[in-house]
Amino acid sequence: MNVLDASGRLVRTPEALAHLHDLVRAEPALRRFTGTRPAPLPWGSSALFSAGRWSGEEEVLLKIGVSPGQRLWNRELAVRDPSLVPRTLADGARLADVEVGWSVLERLQHGLDASWCGAEFTLLADAAARFQRAARSVDASSGELTLETVRGWLLAGAERDAPGPVESVLARLEEDWSFVTQVCPPEVCHGDLHLANALVREPAPALTPAVLVDAEPCRTPWVVESGYAQVLNSDPTRAGWRNLAAVVASRRTAHGLPVARSEDVDRAATAALAWNAARMWDVLGPVPDPAWRPAAVWEQQILQYLEAGAGNAGGPSSSAGRRVDP
Repeated sequence: MNVLDASGRLVRTPEALAHLHDLVRAEPALRRFTGTRPAPLPWGSSALFSAGRWSGEEEVLLKIGVSPGQRLWNRELAVRDPSLVPRTLADGARLADVEVGWSVLERLQHGLDASWCGAEFTLLADAAARFQRAARSVDASSGELTLETVRGWLLAGAERDAPGPVESVLARLEEDWSFVTQVCPPEVCHGDLHLANALVREPAPALTPAVLVDAEPCRTPWVVESGYAQVLNSDPTRAGWRNLAAVVASRRTAHGLPVARSEDVDRAATAALAWNAARMWDVLGPVPDPAWRPAAVWEQQILQYLEAGAGNAGGPSSSAGRRVDP
């Protein structure tokens, strides 16, 4: 029975999942793993997770559907900064006779909470900077953000009728891309930086360093990554998400990484926020999950980012950081 489809993604039919569990039980390298209790995540994931114990003691997650690159990055990053990623207790490229990647990871059960009055964003920003620092010495392949990729984001956002002057942002894309890559030269970033991909080893009020999961390493200007995280969390009822690029810049400085002048970072961040606004409008559409963001607030935030990017007359606080009442 096939457990992977033609694109290499896990098949999630009851029969395929039952077969996967049989493969887990038959895999010699997983004899120390006990328990196949499903551990679904509260957000989308292309992998399959099961909770259990390792050697009958430590609580772990078995993640099935892990790419070779992600397994390599997890191992390399753990050597450079053990606080940054979950410990890998075991991993492999096959389950019994089927080629499918897997990892046994320490189980972290504490997320970054919205009740922390913005401290969660400082922890996220710090983890982003630590990732960028550690990744500098990792010799492994990664994705790469290009000008044409960003152009595709904007065209897709326009096709889906994003609010705001997408065409004006497109018109100045080459100029802005040149400036952004000069101010924030591309380096390897996490690639999917958001609050659901960050956990802590100790619950509040300890506020220990954030641990990043599900990295998709990508060589990109770091303000593009901070822009992605900010757009996803532009919720006027929360604290701490505004001017996230400035927070990441401060953490980069603290970790010995270069940072341009604040006014240049602000200008670069304004462009990156507009790019990500069009991108996420295309991905999520005009009516996201109402439990996550009222549609009217979401549209207003996207509009502000695109207006600021079209003029690029100041940093992200010039318009998109303003409070918007739902």
